[in-house]
Amino acid sequence: MKAWVVIPTYDACELVLRALESLAGSGAGLLVVDNGSTDGTAEAVAERFPHVRIVRNESNLGFGRAINRAALDLEGDALVLVNNDTVCEPGFVEHICARLAEPDVGMVAGILLLGSDPDLVDSAGIELDTTLRSWDALWNRPAAEIASASDPVGPCGGAAAYRLDVFRRLGGFDEALFAYWEDVDLALRFRAAGWRCVLARDARAVHHHGATLGAASPAQRRLEAFGRAYVLAKYRVAESGLLTRARIAALDWPVLAVHLLVRRELGPIRARARGARAGRGQPPHRAPLELATIGFRTALGRQWGLLLLRLTGRLPAHLHDHVPARTADTRAAPPSSRA
Repeated sequence: MKAWVVIPTYDACELVLRALESLAGSGAGLLVVDNGSTDGTAEAVAERFPHVRIVRNESNLGFGRAINRAALDLEGDALVLVNNDTVCEPGFVEHICARLAEPDVGMVAGILLLGSDPDLVDSAGIELDTTLRSWDALWNRPAAEIASASDPVGPCGGAAAYRLDVFRRLGGFDEALFAYWEDVDLALRFRAAGWRCVLARDARAVHHHGATLGAASPAQRRLEAFGRAYVLAKYRVAESGLLTRARIAALDWPVLAVHLLVRRELGPIRARARGARAGRGQPPHRAPLELATIGFRTALGRQWGLLLLRLTGRLPAHLHDHVPARTADTRAAPPSSRA
């Protein structure tokens, strides 16, 4: 199986060099997408890893668009995505690609372990609740639980493998999403096309969370709010009924209220409005609520638990501002004019 490992990066030279070092000997083609870095990333990669292909973008295109520019023209069987702030364990590529040999598998989720404590899981793929809100499977749980973990809905973009021909046929990532939520949207489209996702339990990488964008930066909060609203509107989730609308409000608006009242930030609310408009402008997609693996009460408990940690100042430094599958924080913040 011919596999390509694609790593997007932006002004994170030492991180991407470390990630490439961990992939040495994988047998896969390696491709770095430099999203307009100004720290000499492309030159350093070319000097230290001359066999690595480099795609240089003149500006920061975001995560999905950068991947599309590189991957849609590749020839091969598997597209593997890893964050630039990860260190892959030996055999990562082989383990994650092996599951694609199964005829109905189109996506494979790898395991991200927390850089601050590799005995804990950062992500074991994407879980969805009954409003299509996404969460990192096994987040902050002991790595020992990986052995009994269920297959997720889709992979986190920070440790993922896709059938390359299907990725191309579906048009890759939705480029309306600069960063965050594009892996959820792609997983939903793979699912709609009849492909399932499995977990590669031995494909593991240590993730040094928030090393590029920051785990809870203002830019991250705006991008998260846009993406959440975009997916809700694109998949017409609220049209599923009044109960679903009430659940969306209960999960989402307390978070936005914290941004407004505690952080004094209007940015996430404005971004959410933009995301809703952009999503409604897309052809309607069916809301696949049957893919939900988390009940509403569980999701609400998680969300209120996070809010309590925020309000009491006990939120762990490595925690995502949104705990879902947005772990691919190598997607640097957009220029302020695009935020």
